[in-house]
Amino acid sequence: MKFFIVLFASLFLALPTWAVEVTMGSNGNLIFEPNDISISAGDTITFTNGMLPPHNIIVEGRADLSRESLMFTPGETQEIKFADAGDYEFFCGPHQGAGMTGVIHVN
Repeated sequence: MKFFIVLFASLFLALPTWAVEVTMGSNGNLIFEPNDISISAGDTITFTNGMLPPHNIIVEGRADLSRESLMFTPGETQEIKFADAGDYEFFCGPHQGAGMTGVIHVN
């Protein structure tokens, strides 16, 4: 019986942090999909390069969270962990003028 209790408890302790995946250049459009995201503090967002590269992720006013290096290869990813609550506006440097922007709400 102890074995099952320990096994059950370890399953909950080993659960990964919830992650959200955002596609850049989704379906050949200069967009983030999704571009309005709500997460909890401590969650990680994975940004995946889709089509029409190059793309990067710039978090407005937060160089520590930004990923300025350009991703050229479809399927290439960058992860950002948001530790603090707040609203974070982000954009793709090369495509901001085309409307490739978004917002992340961290609770």
